[in-house]
Amino acid sequence: MAYSLLGLGFTVLTVGFFGCRAALHGSQCILATYMSMLVALIVTELVTAAAGGIMTFRILSGLEERLISKLAVGYGHEPTSDIPFSHSLDFAQYKFNCCGIHGYGDYNGTAWWRDAQISGNRRQVPLTCCVLKNTEVKNTGSPMSVVSRVFNKHTEKPWLNPKPKDELACQIEDKEGHDGYRHQEGCLLKVTSWLQCESFTLVFLGMAMAGIQTFGIITSAFLCRTIREMQVD
Repeated sequence: MAYSLLGLGFTVLTVGFFGCRAALHGSQCILATYMSMLVALIVTELVTAAAGGIMTFRILSGLEERLISKLAVGYGHEPTSDIPFSHSLDFAQYKFNCCGIHGYGDYNGTAWWRDAQISGNRRQVPLTCCVLKNTEVKNTGSPMSVVSRVFNKHTEKPWLNPKPKDELACQIEDKEGHDGYRHQEGCLLKVTSWLQCESFTLVFLGMAMAGIQTFGIITSAFLCRTIREMQVD
């Protein structure tokens, strides 16, 4: 996604360059090229916005059932577990301060919970459900350390190595005992809201850019007409 936006930005810059040259030289040929590129950009942006909306709709359709089913048998950190799903859920629980799909009770009876009981650690919820004391470091420290982390990809990922403020309190089964040490809300509503917000932002930006570029086409058409009239005179 980031590379796509970078490519789109480069394309917009190129189109803007053609527009400036057309305005400076009064060339109908360059203006026509500029208008054609704007039309192509508008189509691309509208298609991208529509695709983003459709993808979000498809992701959200049946999301609850898929997550519950996956959590029941796939969550865990064993070789037999679905590691990508587990890491994704851990990240969601860390990012949105949530636990499970509807709440921390979703882990009861799952394959992960049964393995925990058999192994003897007796965890009620994963550590990412706990209130953590290690948070992701973003743009902190000296400028050189920030640059070093960016280029060497030494970015902290607390959801992969969570350190609860109080693990014992977090794992207490009684609600009063773990209150303040374990996230209470489920992740489904928060993830859904985030996806909808991101999708709306993508659609809005696509429509806004298309509107601005449409104005550019209209302006270019008037400029092209003015140049033609000047050449006739």
